[in-house]
Amino acid sequence: MTSPIAQAHTMFLVLVSPSGQYSIWPAVLQVPAGWLVVHGVASRQSCADHLDALRADQPLAA
Repeated sequence: MTSPIAQAHTMFLVLVSPSGQYSIWPAVLQVPAGWLVVHGVASRQSCADHLDALRADQPLAA
């Protein structure tokens, strides 16, 4: 199920919080204080692909 925010917007950003949490964020909304843009403005799929690539680069926890 797609969120109402995702349905209302077509361009997105990938953000990272000060604690290292990632989020796909609608590009039309203000970036929350402390969060940094690490990808975009791009399609939702492009942002999801970027997150997938980041996860693929992460070593597996023991």
